[in-house]
Amino acid sequence: MSVFWRTFAAAFYCLAPVSAVAGPLCPADGFDYMGTAVTFNGDRSAYYLASDTKLVDADGAPNAYHPADAPDACPDSGLGIDCLASAGYPGGSWWRTVLVADPDDPARPAVQRDGPYKGYFVSMTSLRNTALGADSPASYVDAARTPYLVLPAPIYRTDGMGEMGDIGWAINLDNGRSTPFVIADEGPVEPFGEASVAFWRALGGMPNPRNGDGLPDGRIAYAIFPGSGRDAAIGWPINHDALVREAKARLNAAGGAATLRACAGKTSPAWEPTAQ
Repeated sequence: MSVFWRTFAAAFYCLAPVSAVAGPLCPADGFDYMGTAVTFNGDRSAYYLASDTKLVDADGAPNAYHPADAPDACPDSGLGIDCLASAGYPGGSWWRTVLVADPDDPARPAVQRDGPYKGYFVSMTSLRNTALGADSPASYVDAARTPYLVLPAPIYRTDGMGEMGDIGWAINLDNGRSTPFVIADEGPVEPFGEASVAFWRALGGMPNPRNGDGLPDGRIAYAIFPGSGRDAAIGWPINHDALVREAKARLNAAGGAATLRACAGKTSPAWEPTAQ
C-alpha cells in the first residue's frame, strides 16, 4: 500500500445515501463516495461505479521489495518493482501491513530464503491462503500476475460492499479493454481506483509502481459482486481462466457489459455529492 494507514485516522468520509436514479437498467439505490456515484442492481448482487483515479499496487508480488534498494528515495528503477518507501520500510511504522515480519526477528521483515526471488522481502496482501506459511510468498496474491482490486477502507468496512476474495469485472471505457479481478487488499481512505500491476496491464497500461507512470488512459467502470467469493471457484494460486469464467458468469447474470456501462458513474442532479 503506497499510503500510510494513519490517513484512516486523520480523515473520515461518509458513505452518503442519495436517492435512486430510475431506469430500466439501474433500478435500485446508491450513494456517493468521495465524489464517485455508486449504484446497486435490484437484488444488490452487484454494484457499479466509474472512476478516473488510477493507483498501482505491487503488494503480494514476490519481487516487489528488495532490502538493497535505497531506503529513503524512490528512483524510477531498482531491484524491486516498487520502492521501499512505498512499503514504509525502514522509516515508517506501517511496514508490517505491507511486509511480513521475520518470525525469528519480528523487528525486521522476512526475506525469501529460496526460489527465483531469493533475497527479496516477502510482501503480503490482505487476501491470503492461511494453509500456507505466513512467510511464504505463495500465501499471497501476486500483483504482477493476478488482476486484483484494492477496496478503500470505508467501502470495505461497510456491510454489503464486498469481502476479500470477492470478484468483479472492469472495463476501460476509453479503449474497450476489460478484465476480471479479485478483491485482494484493503486500502486507506482514498478515491476508488487502486489495483494491481496485472490489472492495469490488462486494461492497456505498462505500469511502473515506483512512480505511477504507464497507467492506461480512460475512465474505468467497475462491477463488484458482493459475497461472490464464498462460491467462486478460482483456485489457489488464483487461476486466471477460472477467474474469467466466474466473473463473466456473474456479470452476465447482472445484465452484462451493457448494464455495467450504463450504470457505472450514472449521473443526474440526484447523484450530486451530499453535503457533509
